[in-house]
Amino acid sequence: MKFGIAARLGLILAAVVVLAAGLTGYYAYDVSRALLIESAKNELLTSTKVLARRIMLNRDEISRNLQLLSNHPAAFTALEMGKPAQLDQLADLFELIMKANPGYFQVRLISALDNGMERVRVDRDGPRLMRVTADDLQEKGHFPYVFDTLQLVANETYLSRIVINHERGAHSGLEQPTVQLAMPVIDPQGKALGVVVINVDLNGTFALLAADLPKDFQLFLANSHGDFLIHPDPAQTFGFDKGRRVLVQEQFTPTGDLVAGKTDQVLIEARDGPYATAPVVAAFIARKATLSSEETQLIVGLAQPFASVLEQANKLGVVTLRIVLILCAVCILLAAFVARAVTRPINNMSRAVQHFAEGYPVSGLPLERNDEIGILARSFHRMQNQIRQQLAELLRRRAELEQLAQHDSLTGLPNRLLFAEHVERALSGARRDGTRLALMFIDIDKFKLINDNLGHVFGDLLLKEFSERIRSVLRESDMPARIGGDEFVVLLHTIQDDLDASVVAEKLRLAINQPFVLEGQTLIVSACIGIALYPEAGTELLELSRHADQAMYRAKENGRNAVTIYSPTAESI
Repeated sequence: MKFGIAARLGLILAAVVVLAAGLTGYYAYDVSRALLIESAKNELLTSTKVLARRIMLNRDEISRNLQLLSNHPAAFTALEMGKPAQLDQLADLFELIMKANPGYFQVRLISALDNGMERVRVDRDGPRLMRVTADDLQEKGHFPYVFDTLQLVANETYLSRIVINHERGAHSGLEQPTVQLAMPVIDPQGKALGVVVINVDLNGTFALLAADLPKDFQLFLANSHGDFLIHPDPAQTFGFDKGRRVLVQEQFTPTGDLVAGKTDQVLIEARDGPYATAPVVAAFIARKATLSSEETQLIVGLAQPFASVLEQANKLGVVTLRIVLILCAVCILLAAFVARAVTRPINNMSRAVQHFAEGYPVSGLPLERNDEIGILARSFHRMQNQIRQQLAELLRRRAELEQLAQHDSLTGLPNRLLFAEHVERALSGARRDGTRLALMFIDIDKFKLINDNLGHVFGDLLLKEFSERIRSVLRESDMPARIGGDEFVVLLHTIQDDLDASVVAEKLRLAINQPFVLEGQTLIVSACIGIALYPEAGTELLELSRHADQAMYRAKENGRNAVTIYSPTAESI
């Protein structure tokens, strides 16, 4: 059977169209797949950095609790005099700290004398807290967290190795992954009288930190040698405690550079070894220890199954395949009649796909046609829009993660980290320009009673309205922030003298005194405000914060609902 020119041309054109459509679909799928994988890697790395930042914030929070306890007058008197009243007072304070921090296994005051005898000790035993007394107190002077901490200066934090706790009588902390943070108790003469030690529940702490991560994310933590401390498979953690080593660099070879200190972050596609049957995309970062510690660094990692990453790409692949199949069937039937008409639009489509793959705006698609070429053009246009929407969604989620890392989730105010960065920049500008600043600490009077009597939901509503009151009084150049609980801070820029700060603080106090109407209930609230002026009260953030905090507590001592400027003889106004 002989074929005429039209038939042969139609077959040739049909074959060319089928090939072009197949290549176009494959190329579009391959490009979209590569873009989605790259975006997923970047999102995973961002999530890992956010998690590492939250770990650092959690560690700083523990250091602040240690600073509070080690500088408390009861700690000095308990170590120097050891009277029951002082010991009981300190034990009550330990219990309050542990109730507020369910991730603490144990809080102890250990003397530098008597072979490191424990003076005050509160343990977590299941759901309850118990105070260990008398003969149950132990000598701990032979542990590094005691003798190494005693060598530190005031307010310096010691961080132990992360290990399984084998200390006798540790109650809930026994045989559990834990880390000890400690701080020396220094008397006015600079002598170390003892140490305050907090044992932290590693699993519980990381479970809270990772609670906001997507469900399919896998969390890893390794020490400076690469030993797994947290792993999706618990049997692979703390191998060194069981007489074997399970190392991150053996499961994820590129992390060897992290362990060796050659880089501080790696992105990995793990497809062999333990992940041969279930490949993952993983991001690992190393964070150097900034405290006095036996650990030189910690390695934090997040992994996501490759199947989850490619889910959207596979959907696009199915859509692309359907489009290609439809196009092929139509073109085989019509190629003999529309050979010339089909050639030009297909070439235009190929160029459009090439432009899209190279990142240029797509133009020239025959969207207005009512034939198969128009269907293909519109389908490709929809696919292009889907890819762009998915990329936009990935960027939005990344922005949300950054927002969560820098702002308080309840009030929307900047959090402690963002506020600290802003203050450091402001202090640099003030030093350069010779201007003055004011740092205010604000604490709601008797907020705990409001929470206890009216409930935490009501307390959250009050905190949100309280933050709005603060915003309404301040200038746009000033910066408020929530640093925890009912504690707020405000940075006042470019003030002329003490009176400027006092006027703003008094406006804040009067605004806060106005009745709050929440869920049909009227509530009268007051607050104590402490002010520290730069440079009179300090030139660094830590010093200004401490003096503002002292001024705030002086206001509380003077009867609450007051404003106090830090000075040795500060009075309420």
